[in-house]
Amino acid sequence: MAFLVATGAAWAQPSPAPAGSPSVDAPAASAAAASATTTNAPAPADDAAKLMAKRRDTIRYGIDSEVTDLIKDLTAAKDGAYNDDLFALLQSSNSAKLRSAVLDFFDGLEWRGAEQLALGLIDDRDNQDADLVSSALAYLAAIRSKEALRFADPIVKEDNKKLLPGIVRLMGRAGGEAEVDRLLGFFDSDTATPALKEEAIKALGEIGSAKASDRLGKLILDTGAGKAARMYACDSLGKIKDPSSVAVLVKAANDADPNVRCSAIDALGVFAGGEAGGGSGPAADSASKAIAEALRDSYVKARIEACKAAASGKVQAALPFLRYKAQSDPEKAVRSEACRSLAAMGDPAIAGDPSFAFLRERLEDQKEEGELRVLCFGLLARYDPVGSLTVLQARLLAEQVQKDRSFYTALAREIANADKAPGVASLARILLSDQDYLIRVAGIEWIRKNKALDMKADLDRLAATDPSDLIKRRAADALKVFQ
Repeated sequence: MAFLVATGAAWAQPSPAPAGSPSVDAPAASAAAASATTTNAPAPADDAAKLMAKRRDTIRYGIDSEVTDLIKDLTAAKDGAYNDDLFALLQSSNSAKLRSAVLDFFDGLEWRGAEQLALGLIDDRDNQDADLVSSALAYLAAIRSKEALRFADPIVKEDNKKLLPGIVRLMGRAGGEAEVDRLLGFFDSDTATPALKEEAIKALGEIGSAKASDRLGKLILDTGAGKAARMYACDSLGKIKDPSSVAVLVKAANDADPNVRCSAIDALGVFAGGEAGGGSGPAADSASKAIAEALRDSYVKARIEACKAAASGKVQAALPFLRYKAQSDPEKAVRSEACRSLAAMGDPAIAGDPSFAFLRERLEDQKEEGELRVLCFGLLARYDPVGSLTVLQARLLAEQVQKDRSFYTALAREIANADKAPGVASLARILLSDQDYLIRVAGIEWIRKNKALDMKADLDRLAATDPSDLIKRRAADALKVFQ
């Protein structure tokens, strides 16, 4: 039985265990038992305080490699709890490598607290480590620093190849119409590298100026231009949202290069959805038709992008194509994406919505592949909890009593991972009543992710009386979301 252990990210395959008692033969169960609450174990709050103190000591006194390893962990967790400590290190350290690592971390969080320090590094760029200056410029671009735009003219005049990409990104993220002409100038520059031109294309999309639409459209149709540049140009037209670009994107959706086709199809979803043109009119109609036709593309990724574009644009003309793809496409990835698109396009306010009805049919079809049925279960739990709840409950209860519970376990995993799905509390309660302690973990995970206040009493009961110490600990930890 494959199942989620504790955090919603780690899965293992434990041997069957008696109710309330983790099996010592299962890797996941033994790991969980080792971390379970015991009489002498410190409370979770004590553990958290000790970890925080240890990390702060590492920042203050650790060697470079220790600090950079910690920064990697904080980056993965997107944890900004130590920003003030890291900023103090940024101010005091003489290590350019370490300071760059801190700025790169702040870049990822888009934390504005280091803006003035980064501006000072750019001002003093001739006396600073080149990589540190690049990190400072990348950070300023990430936080969209308007003040940093004053460096555009001098850095462009200096023709500093290392800093030019960063200043172009900054112009895109923090600039406006005043920067458009300069960015367009990179297209015709004899000295601009292909990489720099690509940065300029992306920057024009970030600014969103219709002034650039014609130039980007010509680039897309230039089959002699670089593939990456043409793809970025499609992306930028999607961000600019000028309806006059639809004709170019429709042509690009039929380009000989499949990668260009994918980028064009993705961009067309914006126009079909009415973000440009109010959702009706020739541009929207043309975009919708092109997306529906792209679902017939022989290139797998193009069909996947067409599924996504149909969902983002709510392309009603694509619905029969999506139903066909979900049931009959030769590629599993396309079938799955078509199901996701149908769920996103369904309307839970409409009784008997055809998209949700189709997904329920796939769930109940015993001849359908198991993974797709599990996906349909999870999609219905998220998108149609009211209209489909009876079916979901019946399926979960039916699978619970099967001798082979692998499908039931997969359904439990879907529930455990169903965040932003507050309407399926009854499914979580079924899991909480299960004899398998790992299944009960799934129910706890759903409560934690959805902050289901109406199930706080269930957690209180588990934390106090469950026969498994692991469950008691997990339930007590989940209760923190209500504090």
